[in-house]
Amino acid sequence: MAKHIRIWSFADVDRSGKVRWTANELGYEIEEIRIKPGDHKTDAYRQMNPYEQIPTAEVNGKILVESTAICVMLAERHPEAGLIPESKDARELFWQYMSVSSSTLEMPAVLYFLSKSGYLDAAWKELWGESLQRRLTVFADSMPDTGFICDEFTIADICAAYSLRIGVQAGLLTLGSPLENYLRRCVARPAAQASRFFEGLFD
Repeated sequence: MAKHIRIWSFADVDRSGKVRWTANELGYEIEEIRIKPGDHKTDAYRQMNPYEQIPTAEVNGKILVESTAICVMLAERHPEAGLIPESKDARELFWQYMSVSSSTLEMPAVLYFLSKSGYLDAAWKELWGESLQRRLTVFADSMPDTGFICDEFTIADICAAYSLRIGVQAGLLTLGSPLENYLRRCVARPAAQASRFFEGLFD
């Protein structure tokens, strides 16, 4: 039976990219529904996702919300893919990186980028800039010299790469070793290329 997922998104570079990448790693057929900013506040969309956030996903008739949670739920449906490690040591490292990238870094990085781009009040940029840059730099410097965060590729790499990508795009990080080498290993994955949110990163 074919695996199918429907994803509601704004653009390639929003957090739908994490879900799109995970779904491609798992061999899902992806149906993408692009909506305009503002449409996520309509009654019709709010019935699916009362948090008025992007992305929303639907798998087998079940609505899923929150990008990181969607990635985890997809990975848990397919343990044979190894996107969540099995060993205790690897899982401890996995959840640490998942938490830092998705909780400590992702939202401030998105708010900073939107503020810098003029979509949000400039106060967000001033509020987050210094502490966010320091934390992103620490995180970037912790990327492995070879392989991936848990040696084998997992969704911790998807979540980490997303936050790092936003950090670079926002001008808070500069590409250089080990960050660039790590991101290039991620981008080399066919599923990452199919996710499209790395396009233009190395131009």
